[in-house]
Amino acid sequence: MEVIDLDILKPAGRVIKIDGKSIEISFIPVGITFQVDQITKKLFEYQKVDLEADSAKAEEAFDLAVKLCALFCEKEYPDLNEKWFRSNATAGQIQVLTGQITKTLTESMQGLERYAKNAAGAKAKT
Repeated sequence: MEVIDLDILKPAGRVIKIDGKSIEISFIPVGITFQVDQITKKLFEYQKVDLEADSAKAEEAFDLAVKLCALFCEKEYPDLNEKWFRSNATAGQIQVLTGQITKTLTESMQGLERYAKNAAGAKAKT
């Protein structure tokens, strides 16, 4: 009998706290994966531009970061929406949370690649 362990695709736990709430940040639920990926890609496009020289672009990038934070946090805490972040979070909190979400997405994609390589290697040996 072959056992395929999908638990190895879920990384070790990592939690952030904001507004006294603990939010699991070590994985991105499949229901929001594509939205997180889309926003993250747009944010990377803004990083290529000199945001200091273009305040309108900087504001657009910040709006995307707020949207990303809200998207991620609302799954567990509906009150942590865009309005809440705009009224209660600092720019530093937004920056760190956005960085952690991006890190999680990157790690998730790398985990899938490793799993695919391991599965291909195991099949080649049989």
